[in-house]
Amino acid sequence: MDWKGIRGEVLQNVSMKRYTSMKVGGNVKYMIYPVDNEDLIDIVARLNTQEIKYRFLGNGTNIIVNDGILDEAIIRITKIKMLRKKEENGLYKVKVSGGTSLKHLIRYCAEHGLSGLERLYWIPGTVGGGLKMNASSFGATISDCLEYVELLKNNYGVKEVQKNEMFFGYRTSSIGKCDCVVSAQFVLKKRDKKEILKDMEYVFNERKKRHPMEYPSSGSIFKSVNNEPAWKFIEKANLKGLRIGGACISEKHGNFIVNMGDARARDIKALIEKIKKEVFELFGVELVEEVELWGFEEERESI
Repeated sequence: MDWKGIRGEVLQNVSMKRYTSMKVGGNVKYMIYPVDNEDLIDIVARLNTQEIKYRFLGNGTNIIVNDGILDEAIIRITKIKMLRKKEENGLYKVKVSGGTSLKHLIRYCAEHGLSGLERLYWIPGTVGGGLKMNASSFGATISDCLEYVELLKNNYGVKEVQKNEMFFGYRTSSIGKCDCVVSAQFVLKKRDKKEILKDMEYVFNERKKRHPMEYPSSGSIFKSVNNEPAWKFIEKANLKGLRIGGACISEKHGNFIVNMGDARARDIKALIEKIKKEVFELFGVELVEEVELWGFEEERESI
């Protein structure tokens, strides 16, 4: 592949263990970091021309990558930096690049006394990843304050899409898996900085109490079922502590699988299947993964 003219960084044969919060996965053929939107568009056009599959990756906090080789390209826009605020007709707006850490955005908003996103504090992904899955926490969702996004759809350039043109639901949105959230603009409210920081501290402390933050994980493995959290079914099935290889169902939270240090992707996948089987046999409930599984046989193809 000829990368001449690409201004961003192109890495080859990169271990995905370094780029996922679960710390598992084999090597990917290309890891590409565009420097700006024009570079991103050029990269996608070249990959399409060469018929090379590609995906967009944020902080890798909601994916489990198989142990084998991913014969494709991973595009990360985390080096495209943009975060700015403005006041417009009495409204306070913040525009941010999709590759920005959600935690960083929320800290920025807090420093400027802008409220609306603080209950999402300590969700470990990027703004783009959060919008794709409509991340939620403590009664708030990331789409609550959204005004619009700028999306790159395949090879059709970057397009501004207003919130009222989109769909957001529980752990889902109309943003496709193969779409790239280049940027997003949020409308926020003025609030006392100390009160915002107080809410952020509460959210962090609650997460620390409830979640196994001391081990690598991918957050919640399964979605809720009919408003019932998945952990209830897993814990009723007495599956907490069950271990396959280096992967273990957390003793602290039944909907977390943690890497005890030497887990492989196949261990995690086997544990996921075991949970689904046990819960269905006991309660007739079909659990659906919240995490994305990359490079496994039954996975639908990327671009």
